[in-house]
Amino acid sequence: MIMKIQNKKMWLAVFILITLDQVIKIVINTNFLDKRFPILPGLLSFEPMFNRHYSWLNSMLELGVSKWIHISIVTIIIILMYLFYKYLNEQFETNKIINIMYAFIFSGSMCSLIDKIFWNGSLDYIYVNGFFIFDLKDVYINIFIGLLALSLFLKGKALKQFDDNNIVKDFTSYLLQNILKCMRARF
Repeated sequence: MIMKIQNKKMWLAVFILITLDQVIKIVINTNFLDKRFPILPGLLSFEPMFNRHYSWLNSMLELGVSKWIHISIVTIIIILMYLFYKYLNEQFETNKIINIMYAFIFSGSMCSLIDKIFWNGSLDYIYVNGFFIFDLKDVYINIFIGLLALSLFLKGKALKQFDDNNIVKDFTSYLLQNILKCMRARF
């Protein structure tokens, strides 16, 4: 029962985070796309622009990877993240920090997919002077990375239940079992 309540809260958080990211982009695109102003002078600025390279790596290395390849990769990652989350909830007790981490990474990934499909790129709007420009989805992904690093560093309760040597093998086995179930259900 507790697990279902925590999962519902996590999915509600995902919905809210995705909605917030997209509403901000709609407002900026509609009203502020041509505006520029400092937020923290010399450090942060509001400078909206569309990143049509579909990913940071594609942009930085000028790889020229297409929109549809990016959409395919992000879709596969989202499916694997969902299945991994489902696996964790079936194999281990529900954990708040894992739910929080998952809410951020899943939200960031879904926002990335929405950006690629509906915005034909990412509407980035916060410029770190002299470095890069980002949006809220990037913040979500970086919060996940920070929480993961902190959890690994502190070796908290959330991670003590995992056997590092077997989790990849067990998850792979879990994936194969679910694929076989789906195949049997179809035939």
